[in-house]
Amino acid sequence: MKKSLGQNFLGDANILRKIIDVAPKTLPVLEIGTGSGILTKGLAEAITLPIISYEIDRATHEEATKQLALFSHIQLIHADFLSVDIPFLEPFVVIANIPYYITSPIVEKCLANPWVRGIYIMVQKEIANRMAAKPGEKDYSSFSVFCQTRSVVKKCFPVSRHCFFPPPRVDSAFIELIPTTRWTDQIHDIETYDKIVHSAFWGKRKTIASCLSRSPYLALGSIKAKLILQTSGIDPQLRGEMLSVADYIQIANRLVELDTP
Repeated sequence: MKKSLGQNFLGDANILRKIIDVAPKTLPVLEIGTGSGILTKGLAEAITLPIISYEIDRATHEEATKQLALFSHIQLIHADFLSVDIPFLEPFVVIANIPYYITSPIVEKCLANPWVRGIYIMVQKEIANRMAAKPGEKDYSSFSVFCQTRSVVKKCFPVSRHCFFPPPRVDSAFIELIPTTRWTDQIHDIETYDKIVHSAFWGKRKTIASCLSRSPYLALGSIKAKLILQTSGIDPQLRGEMLSVADYIQIANRLVELDTP
């Protein structure tokens, strides 16, 4: 275990049982962060489908390999999950207990994979609140919009910091994300949409019109920004944290339509 990797191993039997209860039993599993192997072992005892588990720390990987040697349907891989291609070419689910500082890139990589049917992940309590926050709530952010555009987000249960060793400084929560195309099917251009969202949260306490006109992601200029918002039915004086996924789709699609000859 390396402190530099932000590793905190889960050791509470009750929480392990809850995770295994929540996780689907009918699909292969990709686990991110083998750690001590205690969750991997619990999953292997609950399902007979393939489990592929990634661990970035070599010593931790080697110890888990010894502990899990009897399970033929587990494949343990010593690698950085963010630097490898996902091996499944069939529907699977992701289960992860990972350092909080890489939550965002891991969620983004998993949601971009068309074979993922569910993501079950332990995250810092504040990040869980952000992922599930609604427009107007204090935790609502561009990451909220990103997750909710691409998935249905559900907070499953809280997890105390004392369930880990060594205990982190913050409490956690277990989150379920079920990928959906409900919103993405309505978006004309996903790259433009993401730029709109990032722009909207670029300036704190700034109006949506100001953010769209000046942000480095788009810099539309004030005239074009106000035109897009007004023709989208969005009040230019609103702030980005007040807008829903549907609002952002409306704005992004309007921009694409105006820019299309």
